Amino acid sequence: MPKRISDVSLHVYVTPETLERVVDTVREVVDDHLTDRDVFAWRFTLPVDADDPAHAALESRCPADPPGDRSDRRGTYEIALSLVGAPDQLTDDHMAALERQLLQRISGLARTEPGSDIPISIRASQRTDVDLDIDRDLELL
Repeated sequence: MPKRISDVSLHVYVTPETLERVVDTVREVVDDHLTDRDVFAWRFTLPVDADDPAHAALESRCPADPPGDRSDRRGTYEIALSLVGAPDQLTDDHMAALERQLLQRISGLARTEPGSDIPISIRASQRTDVDLDIDRDLELL
């Protein structure tokens, strides 16, 4: 049976310490969102190069840091999520709700962090034209 694949890409401009808390928050939101759903999900986090347009866009949204601040430790990171399941488990409405929850919880986290600002961008896409029947027998050539 065809499965739906939903990819979510979050970009954040943070220190490594704040990144850990952001990743924990993302993990909690995804776990809560997928409760009682038959959906497979995975996440990975990657640093974004300083010459990447996503980095420049987020860095420009961060207020100027006071002199002597260690803001040079901030960087842009991508937190990529992929969710795979039946189309009725990953509808556009479900994914929009997940995006809202992620943005709300990360905004809430920002209020508890020093500097209280976590520039973030989010992008989601869905595909349904892939057959990922993992129970299918593999033929060996």
